Amino acid sequence: GPPINTVYNEGAPTLSADGNILIFTACESLEGYGIGRDGYGRCDLFVSKKSGNDWLAPYNLGVPVNSRAWESQPSISSDGRTIYFVSNRNNDYDIWFSSVNNKGVWSEPQKLGPNINTDGYEGSVFIHPDNQTLYFSSDGHVGMGGLDIFMSRKDSVGQWGPPINLGYPINSFKDD
Repeated sequence: GPPINTVYNEGAPTLSADGNILIFTACESLEGYGIGRDGYGRCDLFVSKKSGNDWLAPYNLGVPVNSRAWESQPSISSDGRTIYFVSNRNNDYDIWFSSVNNKGVWSEPQKLGPNINTDGYEGSVFIHPDNQTLYFSSDGHVGMGGLDIFMSRKDSVGQWGPPINLGYPINSFKDD
């Protein structure tokens, strides 16, 4: 319910490990026209914090995480320091990340490396609580058909390893 859900388009949430911060996608905003939530692009990431049993009014995560492009499907690391999300800011749906400093300022987003992102679609990102294992869907990696779910692990120098297709019965010839 309010103040998170409205008559507009909200979805794709992630919840901090302590359950007190909700980051979600809100779309179809027309900034300055009073339609939807004020946004920078077609879909933006918004934040709401919990106070007691209530969620506070959401606010736009802002630049540089949000852009004039489409940002959605957030997943926040268990330490709350890094957010992974999907954006088409380079005309391709890829997985990006941004980290927050001690002053609460988010870094300029960076694309995950070529082991993760392809010329195809990458989405539905989820960072495991170990902060070393990433799950995502893709139709750009060799799969069983449509979108398949993959897993990649970060090595000791912070590079994402080759994605592993989770195979059957997790994946099928349809979009998974």
